[in-house]
Amino acid sequence: MAALGHLPEEVMIEILSRLPPESLLRFKTVRKSWYALIDNPKFATKHFSNSLKHKHVLLKRLVTKNSGKKENIFSFLKFPLPLDGSVPVFDVDWPFDEDFRYFEIRGHSHGLLCLTDLRRDIFLCNPATREFRKLPQSILLLTEPPTEPDGYDSSTNAVGFGYDSKSKDFKVVRVVNFVEGPGYFHPPRAEIYDLSKDRWREIETPICGHVFWAPSFEMYHEGTYYWWADTDDKEEIIQSFDMSEEVFRRIPVPESFEGERERYRSMGILNGSIVLFHYPSRGDEREFDIWGMEKDEFGGVSWSKLLTIGPLRGIEKPLVFVSSDELLMEANEGQIVLYNARIQQLKELPIKGHPARFQATLFVKSLVSVNGGNNLKYEI
Repeated sequence: MAALGHLPEEVMIEILSRLPPESLLRFKTVRKSWYALIDNPKFATKHFSNSLKHKHVLLKRLVTKNSGKKENIFSFLKFPLPLDGSVPVFDVDWPFDEDFRYFEIRGHSHGLLCLTDLRRDIFLCNPATREFRKLPQSILLLTEPPTEPDGYDSSTNAVGFGYDSKSKDFKVVRVVNFVEGPGYFHPPRAEIYDLSKDRWREIETPICGHVFWAPSFEMYHEGTYYWWADTDDKEEIIQSFDMSEEVFRRIPVPESFEGERERYRSMGILNGSIVLFHYPSRGDEREFDIWGMEKDEFGGVSWSKLLTIGPLRGIEKPLVFVSSDELLMEANEGQIVLYNARIQQLKELPIKGHPARFQATLFVKSLVSVNGGNNLKYEI
């Protein structure tokens, strides 16, 4: 480490920018100049660019501790797996005492993760640097439940997180539903949180549909957040939100999905593009159809079936593509498996959790801070 300090500055910066965030956090205590460098948004941008080739899988699973208490565990999995057949799993050690049982992932971008819980709270965190930030309270959600049967009430319908490449800022969007009495619904409203300003603001924009509150039905990708939703006419759509333009749009789903209520749907990314999974809700053996999204020059969307995986026995649902031909999946009784589409084989991994409580996503570790501020503009 001492020799590193005698290198030319540009060489030292290049070396440091290729180290994992966990190592750089230790290096911040060595020299004041290194502390300032590692905290600099320009260095964080360079570090993130170098980290893009080292993606991990971030896995959330619910487990029961020896004490009997249930807890969500967040872990990093490194792919491709080592040749010796081992499966390195690195659990995130959060520096606080939060009840993680009800946390759900609501998007991630550039190393930051958005989490929600059942108490309406929203958090931003960086699992690599262990930074954690609770967002201010909503300006739309009512603070107290109604006291009369015909009172006015509110609830969160959707939350999404992403990066605005125009303003160089991270944003959280929340859609709030309003109901009066036993069933009179008012139009939903939306608000935006800007990390650099640390406050919410309402946006006046039409909202396309009612979002299904299910983690496998939503995701963030390249400046846009996507949810599975239906319209007032019960038409299934994908509702999207552009983080830069701050507008909602509706995307049609494949025509063959219409009326197929006995089949599950979920979203994913394959080779940098959005895909839909479509598969039976029941059965010991299931086939998983994978549909790819195609966009034309005018912004239109079409779908084509890319492939069918299976039939596979004992598989509950797909989680995330870790490569172009490897898919992480949840099997029966909360077992995690890796499916290789090229050789059509399943590999059981030594990872278990409560059934139907998994979330997984490809994740790039970063130094990006959740502390915000107008001076923190990341060119990423």
